[in-house]
Amino acid sequence: MQALTRLQHWLEGVYEIRIDHDVADFVITNPDLAQQLHGSAGRGDCPEKLLVREVQDELNVSLYLAPEIVGHLARVSDSRPRADGRTFCLAIEGVSHFLYLAWRAGFDRTLTQMELELQAEVDKFVGMMTLPEEPLDVDGCARLRAWLFDAVRFAPGLAAEELARYQKANFYAALYCRQLEQRYLRCHDNVGLTRELRRFYRQDQRGKINMIDSAAR
Repeated sequence: MQALTRLQHWLEGVYEIRIDHDVADFVITNPDLAQQLHGSAGRGDCPEKLLVREVQDELNVSLYLAPEIVGHLARVSDSRPRADGRTFCLAIEGVSHFLYLAWRAGFDRTLTQMELELQAEVDKFVGMMTLPEEPLDVDGCARLRAWLFDAVRFAPGLAAEELARYQKANFYAALYCRQLEQRYLRCHDNVGLTRELRRFYRQDQRGKINMIDSAAR
């Protein structure tokens, strides 16, 4: 579980935030337990789920990660996340979901499932781009963006509302990451990139989409 904690600390560093909880303390790997907590409406084959239940103004949170995800992180060095990009992205997605929810809850702010998914998509791009010991060059970032967003496949059997949410998050994340390439990565402006990412993180759904739409004009 130490790898998940390190991912959390990395995201906290990127966005200059801190929460009082360790994601590793909330992880479950038993798919039957995850299904019970999610209920009959949950997809049994989903390898990553943030399970949230509000009881008397308290949030009960668990993060389900399939055993193969946790096992992969235990075997692979932090400097080689691209050894299995899909598995590593699922880990980032889970930690991103947990951190964003916990951070927003700490300020008693609401959030939407759409902005949760949008932020996780951006976090996957930034993580795959920067975490390895050999960061990607501009062309590599473009290939990564195409792999993450253009070649995406959505799970069969999704409800129409859920599919629409994932498609919308994918669309806006792809557009935003292209903007990051053009505005910061091509000119190696790491300071500007960090400032931009931290500003984006602090927006709600409307603010995030407005930032993306404004830059696209």
